[in-house]
Amino acid sequence: MIWMDGFDFKSCGRIALVGGAFDPVHFGHLAAAQTVYENFDVDRVVLMPLGDAPHKSLSSTPAAERYEMVREAVRDNPALAVSDMEIRRGGKTYTVDTLRQIKGINPDMDIYFVMGADEFKAIDTWREPESLFSLCRVIAVSRPGYDTASLIKKTAEVKERYGGEASFLEVPSLDISSSDLRKRIRDGRAGKYLIPKEAEEYIIRHDLYKEG
Repeated sequence: MIWMDGFDFKSCGRIALVGGAFDPVHFGHLAAAQTVYENFDVDRVVLMPLGDAPHKSLSSTPAAERYEMVREAVRDNPALAVSDMEIRRGGKTYTVDTLRQIKGINPDMDIYFVMGADEFKAIDTWREPESLFSLCRVIAVSRPGYDTASLIKKTAEVKERYGGEASFLEVPSLDISSSDLRKRIRDGRAGKYLIPKEAEEYIIRHDLYKEG
């Protein structure tokens, strides 16, 4: 049994929230989170491994294992933290429910929700987008060379349609795929320079990604 310790949302006044499977966590995730921290006035960037996500197929790796990998990876970085809120809640994972839960704990907290640029452009398909924008401001992250004009257009659309505030941020171009990483590990190839040393050591200790 892996023990999980939830992040104390009462400890901060302003956070950026990054959701994802983190299966496994890699340097692309961490570089994006660090870039958000350095460009926005937030106390912490909180990485939140998902439980049962409605927009993606379920991860085959147990949530507790994915949480531990992230916890190990951010342990020595005071800018980053990890929360097990969505894992503990269970069931289908919707961002708007997570935001409501955080606001229930700390009503005065300012929240930035970090998402990929493609996800942002599809925000109208998310659950209760108007409520989502009433609970947070969105940061859409993109790699160098992304179509910035399309993000400017979408930012104006969400402002008009939902009264929402959104920013976009270019992050380092670390084109790393979690699914490719899992295949590399299954094939016996190293994840060095692609995933944090702490996460790689955890994978080896717990014999993850050897099947499937």
